[in-house]
Amino acid sequence: MRNTLTTGISLAAGLLLLVGCGGGQTGQAAQDTTETGTSAPSSTSGVSLPERTAPAKSLDLSEPCDIITQQQATKLGVDQPLEKKELNSKQGCDYKKGKSGSDGGWAMFVAADPSRTAQEFASARPSGESTEIAGYPAYEVEKQYGCMVAVDVTNSGSLFVNGSVRLQTRPEACSVTIEFAEAAIKNLPNA
Repeated sequence: MRNTLTTGISLAAGLLLLVGCGGGQTGQAAQDTTETGTSAPSSTSGVSLPERTAPAKSLDLSEPCDIITQQQATKLGVDQPLEKKELNSKQGCDYKKGKSGSDGGWAMFVAADPSRTAQEFASARPSGESTEIAGYPAYEVEKQYGCMVAVDVTNSGSLFVNGSVRLQTRPEACSVTIEFAEAAIKNLPNA
Protein backbone atom coordinates (compact mmCIF):
# COMPACT_ATOMS: atom_id res chain seq x y z
CA MET A 1 0.00 0.00 0.00
CA ARG A 2 2.89 2.26 0.80
CA ASN A 3 4.32 1.69 -2.72
CA THR A 4 0.95 2.55 -4.26
CA LEU A 5 0.73 5.78 -2.21
CA THR A 6 4.33 6.74 -3.09
CA THR A 7 3.72 5.99 -6.76
CA GLY A 8 0.51 8.08 -6.71
CA ILE A 9 2.31 11.03 -5.08
CA SER A 10 5.18 10.72 -7.56
CA LEU A 11 2.75 10.70 -10.50
CA ALA A 12 0.85 13.71 -9.12
CA ALA A 13 4.11 15.63 -8.58
CA GLY A 14 5.23 14.72 -12.09
CA LEU A 15 1.95 15.94 -13.55
CA LEU A 16 2.17 19.21 -11.61
CA LEU A 17 5.74 19.69 -12.80
CA LEU A 18 4.71 18.95 -16.38
CA VAL A 19 1.76 21.35 -16.22
CA GLY A 20 3.96 24.02 -14.63
CA CYS A 21 6.60 23.72 -17.35
CA GLY A 22 4.01 23.63 -20.10
CA GLY A 23 2.30 26.73 -18.69
CA GLY A 24 5.57 28.62 -18.71
CA GLN A 25 6.17 27.74 -22.36
CA THR A 26 2.63 28.63 -23.31
CA GLY A 27 2.98 31.99 -21.57
CA GLN A 28 6.26 32.69 -23.40
CA ALA A 29 4.78 31.56 -26.69
CA ALA A 30 1.83 33.89 -26.15
CA GLN A 31 4.19 36.76 -25.31
CA ASP A 32 6.28 36.08 -28.45
CA THR A 33 3.13 36.07 -30.58
CA THR A 34 1.94 39.33 -29.05
CA GLU A 35 5.30 41.02 -29.50
CA THR A 36 5.61 39.81 -33.09
CA GLY A 37 2.04 40.84 -33.90
CA THR A 38 2.50 44.41 -32.69
CA SER A 39 5.99 45.06 -33.98
CA ALA A 40 5.60 43.61 -37.46
CA PRO A 41 2.23 44.51 -38.97
CA SER A 42 3.53 43.56 -42.40
CA SER A 43 3.99 39.93 -41.37
CA THR A 44 0.33 39.18 -42.10
CA SER A 45 0.57 40.53 -45.64
CA GLY A 46 4.17 39.52 -46.30
CA VAL A 47 5.03 43.05 -47.47
CA SER A 48 8.09 44.74 -46.07
CA LEU A 49 9.76 47.89 -47.32
CA PRO A 50 13.51 48.27 -46.97
CA GLU A 51 14.84 50.69 -44.38
CA ARG A 52 15.07 54.31 -45.52
CA THR A 53 18.65 55.58 -45.70
CA ALA A 54 17.90 58.94 -47.38
CA PRO A 55 17.24 61.97 -45.14
CA ALA A 56 13.74 62.33 -43.72
CA LYS A 57 11.56 64.94 -45.38
CA SER A 58 9.03 67.33 -43.89
CA LEU A 59 5.42 66.93 -44.99
CA ASP A 60 4.41 70.41 -43.80
CA LEU A 61 3.21 72.33 -46.84
CA SER A 62 1.45 75.67 -46.69
CA GLU A 63 -0.11 75.11 -50.11
CA PRO A 64 -0.87 71.59 -51.44
CA CYS A 65 -0.11 72.57 -55.05
CA ASP A 66 3.40 73.72 -54.06
CA ILE A 67 4.45 70.08 -53.79
CA ILE A 68 5.22 70.25 -57.53
CA THR A 69 5.88 73.68 -59.03
CA GLN A 70 4.03 74.99 -62.07
CA GLN A 71 7.30 74.86 -64.05
CA GLN A 72 7.87 71.20 -63.11
CA ALA A 73 4.22 70.38 -63.88
CA THR A 74 4.48 71.90 -67.34
CA LYS A 75 7.67 69.94 -68.00
CA LEU A 76 5.86 66.75 -66.94
CA GLY A 77 3.11 67.41 -69.49
CA VAL A 78 0.42 69.09 -67.39
CA ASP A 79 -1.78 71.22 -69.66
CA GLN A 80 -4.73 71.95 -67.36
CA PRO A 81 -4.96 74.35 -64.39
CA LEU A 82 -3.73 72.91 -61.07
CA GLU A 83 -6.55 72.09 -58.66
CA LYS A 84 -6.43 71.71 -54.87
CA LYS A 85 -8.28 68.56 -53.94
CA GLU A 86 -9.05 66.36 -50.94
CA LEU A 87 -8.95 62.60 -51.45
CA ASN A 88 -9.59 60.22 -48.53
CA SER A 89 -8.81 62.98 -46.01
CA LYS A 90 -5.53 63.85 -47.77
CA GLN A 91 -5.04 67.45 -48.87
CA GLY A 92 -3.30 67.44 -52.23
CA CYS A 93 -3.25 68.72 -55.75
CA ASP A 94 -4.52 67.40 -59.08
CA TYR A 95 -2.22 67.67 -62.08
CA LYS A 96 -3.91 66.85 -65.42
CA LYS A 97 -3.02 66.29 -69.03
CA GLY A 98 -5.95 66.42 -71.45
CA LYS A 99 -9.43 67.76 -70.87
CA SER A 100 -12.11 65.63 -69.26
CA GLY A 101 -13.86 63.51 -71.85
CA SER A 102 -10.92 63.46 -74.25
CA ASP A 103 -9.42 60.19 -75.49
CA GLY A 104 -5.94 60.61 -74.03
CA GLY A 105 -4.31 62.03 -70.95
CA TRP A 106 -4.11 61.43 -67.25
CA ALA A 107 -4.70 62.95 -63.81
CA MET A 108 -2.17 62.72 -60.97
CA PHE A 109 -3.22 63.43 -57.40
CA VAL A 110 -0.15 64.25 -55.30
CA ALA A 111 -0.30 64.71 -51.52
CA ALA A 112 1.84 64.78 -48.43
CA ASP A 113 0.09 62.19 -46.24
CA PRO A 114 1.02 62.82 -42.60
CA SER A 115 -1.29 60.11 -41.25
CA ARG A 116 -0.22 56.96 -43.15
CA THR A 117 3.26 55.56 -43.62
CA ALA A 118 4.37 53.86 -46.80
CA GLN A 119 4.64 50.60 -44.82
CA GLU A 120 0.99 50.91 -43.71
CA PHE A 121 -0.01 51.61 -47.32
CA ALA A 122 1.95 48.54 -48.49
CA SER A 123 0.59 46.26 -45.77
CA ALA A 124 -2.97 47.07 -46.83
CA ARG A 125 -2.20 46.25 -50.49
CA PRO A 126 -0.18 43.02 -50.78
CA SER A 127 -0.66 42.88 -54.57
CA GLY A 128 1.83 45.69 -55.21
CA GLU A 129 5.61 45.72 -55.29
CA SER A 130 8.46 47.43 -53.50
CA THR A 131 10.54 49.84 -55.50
CA GLU A 132 12.83 52.83 -54.98
CA ILE A 133 12.11 56.38 -56.09
CA ALA A 134 14.82 59.06 -55.92
CA GLY A 135 16.68 57.06 -53.26
CA TYR A 136 13.58 56.46 -51.06
CA PRO A 137 11.81 53.13 -50.48
CA ALA A 138 8.41 53.12 -52.14
CA TYR A 139 5.50 50.81 -52.79
CA GLU A 140 3.72 50.76 -56.14
CA VAL A 141 0.29 49.31 -56.87
CA GLU A 142 -0.89 49.06 -60.46
CA LYS A 143 -4.65 49.34 -60.79
CA GLN A 144 -6.98 48.89 -63.74
CA TYR A 145 -6.80 52.51 -64.90
CA GLY A 146 -3.70 53.80 -63.21
CA CYS A 147 -1.15 53.46 -60.49
CA MET A 148 -0.75 54.38 -56.81
CA VAL A 149 2.57 55.00 -55.08
CA ALA A 150 3.47 55.67 -51.46
CA VAL A 151 7.02 56.82 -50.76
CA ASP A 152 8.74 56.44 -47.37
CA VAL A 153 10.00 60.00 -46.85
CA THR A 154 9.36 60.27 -43.09
CA ASN A 155 8.70 58.07 -40.04
CA SER A 156 5.15 59.29 -39.45
CA GLY A 157 3.74 59.67 -42.96
CA SER A 158 4.44 59.34 -46.67
CA LEU A 159 4.29 60.98 -50.04
CA PHE A 160 1.24 59.67 -51.89
CA VAL A 161 0.63 59.79 -55.66
CA ASN A 162 -2.53 58.38 -57.25
CA GLY A 163 -2.48 58.38 -61.04
CA SER A 164 -5.45 57.70 -63.31
CA VAL A 165 -5.10 57.37 -67.06
CA ARG A 166 -7.43 57.16 -70.01
CA LEU A 167 -7.45 53.95 -72.05
CA GLN A 168 -5.08 55.17 -74.76
CA THR A 169 -2.31 55.95 -72.27
CA ARG A 170 -2.77 53.06 -69.83
CA PRO A 171 0.75 51.53 -70.29
CA GLU A 172 2.31 54.77 -69.01
CA ALA A 173 0.41 54.86 -65.72
CA CYS A 174 3.16 53.86 -63.29
CA SER A 175 5.99 55.55 -65.18
CA VAL A 176 4.12 58.88 -65.14
CA THR A 177 3.15 58.39 -61.48
CA ILE A 178 6.80 57.77 -60.56
CA GLU A 179 7.90 60.91 -62.44
CA PHE A 180 5.48 62.94 -60.31
CA ALA A 181 6.75 61.29 -57.13
CA GLU A 182 10.36 62.14 -58.09
CA ALA A 183 9.44 65.79 -58.73
CA ALA A 184 7.60 66.05 -55.39
CA ILE A 185 10.48 64.49 -53.43
CA LYS A 186 12.83 67.18 -54.78
CA ASN A 187 10.53 69.89 -53.41
CA LEU A 188 9.88 68.44 -49.94
CA PRO A 189 12.20 70.13 -47.43
CA ASN A 190 14.43 68.02 -45.21
CA ALA A 191 12.96 67.46 -41.76
